[in-house]
Amino acid sequence: MRNKKLFLLMFVFFLLIFLLSGLLYGQQLAKNNAVKMQPFPQVNTSISTSEPVEAESNVTANKETTVPRKEWYRNQVVVLSYHHVTKNPTQPFAISPEQFAEQMSFIQEQDLHPISLTEFVTFMETGNLPTANAVLLTFDDGYESYYTEAFPIMRSYGFPSVNFVIAGRVRDIAERKRENMTPPLTRQQVKELVATGMSDIGSHTYSLHGQAARNEWGETGPVTAPVYLEDLQRLEAEQEYRDRLYVDLSLSRVGLSEWLNRPVDVLSLPFGYTNAIVQETAKQAGYRYVFHSTPGVVTSKTDHFAITRYDVGVPDMDLAKLHQIFTKAKNTFEGEQS
Repeated sequence: MRNKKLFLLMFVFFLLIFLLSGLLYGQQLAKNNAVKMQPFPQVNTSISTSEPVEAESNVTANKETTVPRKEWYRNQVVVLSYHHVTKNPTQPFAISPEQFAEQMSFIQEQDLHPISLTEFVTFMETGNLPTANAVLLTFDDGYESYYTEAFPIMRSYGFPSVNFVIAGRVRDIAERKRENMTPPLTRQQVKELVATGMSDIGSHTYSLHGQAARNEWGETGPVTAPVYLEDLQRLEAEQEYRDRLYVDLSLSRVGLSEWLNRPVDVLSLPFGYTNAIVQETAKQAGYRYVFHSTPGVVTSKTDHFAITRYDVGVPDMDLAKLHQIFTKAKNTFEGEQS
């Protein structure tokens, strides 16, 4: 019996030693494995007066790469002109939303920078233009498609623009959508656009966007030019012509300024028609800037009443032709610098 008890005691003693040894070995093994699995070298984090030990990452940091911005030109502006953006366009001055979006994408990819009308006016007044590759996006006629199709695309890129509206057509009544009529903007839509801070409004006359007889043979021309008075069988006299222009241009400027509660002093001429009398009368009616349709690059020296634009809102305007416009602007700038 005594031998049996002694045997049991010895068995328990050696079993405890075995378990204790296994436990110590497991702790050491876990510690070694932890060191091997750690992704960064250990750092002594205790407070010490010795030099700090920096941990070096086992991941190579990517070096920042600076992509040089493309410079087409400086201190000048390319003004682009559009009219109507609509699905399945059939008019000569209309393009599809897809074509318009393609042009906006081109502008962004080529590092061109649309500026606001306020920035453009400041440049014309002071010659100060901090933005390189400046572009001014303009629209004529004040069509509703500017609100529904064009503006959302421009807004997605953060591009500001200006729309020259025919003041007499901007209304909220049902007749604005007559048959075979391209619907114009409503007053509410105009106010919404202006409230975004990304859209400005200019004048495209009050009701001079049209054509009329210009001689006794019935040949037609824009009504911003002298017209033939059928009842009197003669061309209108110069003063009659001036008075007609003045009344319309004043009505448009004052009317737009009052209901927008801001000065409207920029004018786009219908069909781009201009002459000395048109420019003089626009100035008398309170306008400070007049745009027409002759292509050309705008500098601070450009006549404020003869601002040039490129009409790119036409079906045959592809990206190659658009690229040519900016190449010409670049060549003009480089020629002035040489």
